Amino acid sequence: GCTAKQSTDTSERWVEVEGRRLKLTRLEKQLWPGITKAELIKYYAEMSDFILPYLRSRPMTLHLYPDGIEGKHFFRKEAPEFTPDWVRRFPYRAEDGKLINYILCGDRPTLIWLANLANIEFPITLSRIEDLEHPDLVVFDLDPFQPATFRDACMVALVLRDGLRQLGLQSWVKTSGATGLHVLVPVAPKYTFQQTREFVRRLGKMLESLMPEVLAEFRPVEERKGRVLIDFGQNSLGKTITAPYSLKPLPLAPVSTPLDWTELEKELDPREFNMHNILERVKGGGDILKPVLETPQTLDRAFEALGMG
Repeated sequence: GCTAKQSTDTSERWVEVEGRRLKLTRLEKQLWPGITKAELIKYYAEMSDFILPYLRSRPMTLHLYPDGIEGKHFFRKEAPEFTPDWVRRFPYRAEDGKLINYILCGDRPTLIWLANLANIEFPITLSRIEDLEHPDLVVFDLDPFQPATFRDACMVALVLRDGLRQLGLQSWVKTSGATGLHVLVPVAPKYTFQQTREFVRRLGKMLESLMPEVLAEFRPVEERKGRVLIDFGQNSLGKTITAPYSLKPLPLAPVSTPLDWTELEKELDPREFNMHNILERVKGGGDILKPVLETPQTLDRAFEALGMG
């Protein structure tokens, strides 16, 4: 666990996390209006058992907000020079030949160290370092364009779930943390991103023909109004989605929250799920998304049904 040694300066302190000594700094810095960095670190410390299984073995892109959500922010793939030796790295040579040393966040000390850098959001790739070319997650990223709302995304997600069921596939759902939803289909890592992307595109097209409010691909702004986009392009090597239980750099500190399908039938506001109440939720019901990590499904039957051969 964490043991803390209080120094005289309340804005910094040394802590020990699973045998690693960490210096926490600028703890009183407000990252959201009324929410300090100390609260960010506390959130990830308390939620570590729930978020870490999703981060493990997936290369991390850092998303740093040193001056809070209203200040400048930075995306960073390369592990910073000051990264401690004990933080695991994953060297990967991108297509352009550039070698990137990604951070792997598989344990509590790394999670707390990153939170101390004001890494508010933890994105995950859809494939793991054991086999980056073959995803173990397929995502249907449902994004409502005004005046369509989160409620519309919920309706589309429920129809999508039924469609997937007819193809013999189980799916799980979480809030994106913003206004949309992620419907997740865990798969055996034996398909290419090109295949999973085409699978999502074709199923999106079928939904679009059934429900005029669905948009299966990007269109001009005028045509997007009031519709829910299913963004198949997210199923690409290196693209990321917000991790389950990750915070978002948005007002009220919302959390990307796993939902039960029955909850989608209620009048939900995604902002209801935030830093202040998620711990209570998971303590009560556990991690309802956990099967996503334990249910490798095959897509062959679905490919056949969608004419993908």
